[in-house]
Amino acid sequence: LLNETVPKKSKDKKVSPILVGQVMDSIITGSAYPYTLYANILNRIRAESDDRDKKIYSVNSTRVAIIKAYLLRKERKLNLNKNREVLTVSLKEESTDQAYLLGRLFAILEKAQELSSKKNNLNSTIKDRYFSTASASPSTVFPSLVRLSQHHFAKIDNAKWLDIKMSEVLDKLENFPAHLDMEEQGIFILGYYHQRQDFFKKRVNKEEENENEWNY
Repeated sequence: LLNETVPKKSKDKKVSPILVGQVMDSIITGSAYPYTLYANILNRIRAESDDRDKKIYSVNSTRVAIIKAYLLRKERKLNLNKNREVLTVSLKEESTDQAYLLGRLFAILEKAQELSSKKNNLNSTIKDRYFSTASASPSTVFPSLVRLSQHHFAKIDNAKWLDIKMSEVLDKLENFPAHLDMEEQGIFILGYYHQRQDFFKKRVNKEEENENEWNY
């Protein structure tokens, strides 16, 4: 878990001994996980780019687990129920949490770009350029990304299902806020990750269906 706080391409893989002590203390005593751990993970996600050839992604299952664990324990210790509905293991389509919806929307926009460029061997996506800004200052990038998506949708065969999904998310969004605080940025990342995983799960299920039909 702590290795995820170290830059992937850094030659120095040493984890901060102070952070090690803080995390161990929270595990043993059951106290809140250190904010430093949470902030470091968000910083790593914002700073790092994906390496698709090596299958290295800034938003991965371990980092998402750390974000969720931090927020869950924080809510439990403070006796809150603010974000509990989205702190789950899979996509929460009925959620109206604005930061979560923004994360989902970003994943949908990225998916539209990927599908429109499938034959062009896409080396990078909007995530590489805009994810950091979108997760912190949504109003500065989302309007232009939504407009750009129309060009992507026009190039996709049978894009109606994805267009409907984006419309469902947009209908629940009140606006594109100027700023998301650190807690909301974590929720944004969860929404993005859950939506991406849902796309992946549906693709795998479709491939299995096709394989079963062929075997039959």
